[in-house]
Amino acid sequence: MKKSKTKLCDLPDVLLSSIIEKLETQSNALRLRASCRKFQPLIPPLPNTLLERQSLNIPLPFASSSSSDNNHFHYSLIESKVFAIRPRSEDASASATTCWFIKVKESNSGQVRLMDPLSRFGFENASDKLKLPKCLNMLDYEVKELAQDYELEVVDKDENKVDETCFLIEKVVVSEDFEIMAMHDSGKVSVWRKGDINWTSIRLDLGNNCMENSFEDIIYYKKKFYVTNRCGVTLYVDCKTLTVMFAATPDPLRGLSDGLNYLVKSDKHLYLLVKCWIRMYLCRDNKPYLKLHPTRFQLLKLDEENNMWVDFDLISENRVFFVGEGCCFSVGVGEFAGTLKRNCVYFSDSAFANSDDAYPGWTSAVFYFDDYEVWRFSKFPSHSRIFWPPPAWIELQD
Repeated sequence: MKKSKTKLCDLPDVLLSSIIEKLETQSNALRLRASCRKFQPLIPPLPNTLLERQSLNIPLPFASSSSSDNNHFHYSLIESKVFAIRPRSEDASASATTCWFIKVKESNSGQVRLMDPLSRFGFENASDKLKLPKCLNMLDYEVKELAQDYELEVVDKDENKVDETCFLIEKVVVSEDFEIMAMHDSGKVSVWRKGDINWTSIRLDLGNNCMENSFEDIIYYKKKFYVTNRCGVTLYVDCKTLTVMFAATPDPLRGLSDGLNYLVKSDKHLYLLVKCWIRMYLCRDNKPYLKLHPTRFQLLKLDEENNMWVDFDLISENRVFFVGEGCCFSVGVGEFAGTLKRNCVYFSDSAFANSDDAYPGWTSAVFYFDDYEVWRFSKFPSHSRIFWPPPAWIELQD
């Protein structure tokens, strides 16, 4: 018996409502609204996050209320998004192709810019230099939003960007209600909420051996801000009340490798990735200098019940991890069969920068948990092609 196909627009309202409730991102909701007129009344108009960002009057952080600069300058919140793009499933000619991972930065003026997926390196005039299409209609492809990366730019009262070297902002994370946590000035952490006149500094007393007020990473997870220091001691901060609570510490029997800590989330879990390196003493112009070369990663998972970072069966997780300059994220391998290899970490580090012209992924490498080896992207096209060059099914300009 020949099976009949049900069109998406013909699905019952109850089933559609269930699908709508599971939409994770604004881009997914917009795509569903655009696919059928019937869906438009079912999916309420989404808030314009660009307009909301533009309306935020974020004071210069970490300055006193008497500072005259606060009257002339403020911060503008800038958002970038990482997407995975692939042909529509009905396109049989491209059914076996890989996904293309891109990061797009949107300024508060509405202009967009192509960025390196794992760093904050931008590509000026990318459509000409890199032969990219000047216009990319996301409705022509299957698109999945993977992560967001936020930055704070100093602007004047007319929203013109000005020199921001006076503050070193290392990372910014944002809640759904635009509460903002910023890591700045070599590991300090502060929070700003809409309506606050000043930023609130997060100070913790964890003992002298753990550099209590020097943090290495921050993340927004399950409606809370999480912070971790070099010892792996992790706390969470309530976005509304700024109450600080203990979240986890490494298993004392297992310990934590000496390296740089990153917090990475999935739909269900929070992970701690430690990038370890060797110290290489080199010489340039007869002057010695130290270079840190990444060699491996240690991976732990948060045991929320016991407040501890623990080892786990990585094979059963079947995930791939991405460690970037502004954001870290993970994806299930099953979502990207034929594109990503499981049990590995894609990351960016200046030690792997290619001397050729810059292109997306030019500072990236991959680490395999199976054999504990690190490889430069440029040596393995099967890996680097997720960032560059654009796949054949992307229509390039002449």
